[in-house]
Amino acid sequence: MFKLISELVTDPAFPHSAVGEPVNINGHTGVIVEVVKNSIKVRSAEGNTVSYNFHTLRRLHSPRPAPEAALPHPEAAGSTATTPPPTRRVILEPDFDSPLVPIESLVHAAGFPECAFGAFVDFHGFAGVIVELVGSSVRVRSREGSTRSYNADGLRKIYGKLPSPGSAPSP
Repeated sequence: MFKLISELVTDPAFPHSAVGEPVNINGHTGVIVEVVKNSIKVRSAEGNTVSYNFHTLRRLHSPRPAPEAALPHPEAAGSTATTPPPTRRVILEPDFDSPLVPIESLVHAAGFPECAFGAFVDFHGFAGVIVELVGSSVRVRSREGSTRSYNADGLRKIYGKLPSPGSAPSP
C-alpha cells in the first residue's frame, strides 16, 4: 500500500526515514530508493526514476497550522497597537508664481521632504508644486494640472548625488 507524501514529510527524520517506503506523490507512485543532496529518487513499478526536491515536498505537503495558532495570544492582542495611517498634508491652491527651485537644492536639506512642502520645484523636465505629503511620499502638481507622485528616499538617491545648484564643484 502506498503512503501519501503528506504522511511522510511530517517525520522529523524525513527524507532519510522514508527510504524504502512506497509513496504516492500527486498520483505518481513508486518506492523512495535514495536521497541525493536535496532530492529524493522515486522509482516506479515500470522502472522509471523521478527526482523531487524534498524541501519543496515539505513546503507543499506539510499540514497547515490551525487558524487559532496563527493568531497572537489574547494577552498580546491587547498590547498590539494598530498603527494609524500616515497623516496627509495637502495644499488645495498651489502657488505657481513662487520661484522655481531645482530639486537638488531641496533633497540635500535635513528636513526633506517637509521643507519642500509648497515649493515650486524643477524635476528636470517636470515642474510643479509639492502639494501633498503622505509618509515619505510627495505628490507634485504641474501648472497644467497633471500630478505625479515621488518617493522621497528615491528622490534623495537620484538627485542627492548631483551637486546642489550654487555649491562649489568638488575637486
